[in-house]
Amino acid sequence: MSQPTFHLSLSVSDLEQTRRFYEQQLGARVGRATEHWIDLWLFGAQVTVYARPDAVMPLPYRQAQHFGATLDWAAWQALADRLTATATVFQLDPTVWTDKGQAKMVLADPDGYLVEIKAYRDESILGRPS
Repeated sequence: MSQPTFHLSLSVSDLEQTRRFYEQQLGARVGRATEHWIDLWLFGAQVTVYARPDAVMPLPYRQAQHFGATLDWAAWQALADRLTATATVFQLDPTVWTDKGQAKMVLADPDGYLVEIKAYRDESILGRPS
């Protein structure tokens, strides 16, 4: 492996429903899978979902937690357009703040985990290490 890969693990209520959401809504690819867990490749990260309905954190605690990705502007716009066209239910509709050069959308997966997708016209403001 030439570069580290970010990994996130989530307990979910329904493995198949979760797989469909991440594949169909966000374009994830399935990696390894068993009847108890699935590795989903999403925005360059590995998200492993485990069928553990009793371990899904109850609301409202889940609402404060989220994960997501910062995409380049064109990729964010293409995803926002596709999700809007398929009548996706958003927690925050795709929004562009022209004065800030920032865009954001938030949606919830079947267990209510929030996924935030952002973009910046000027990515240098992110302060990414070189």
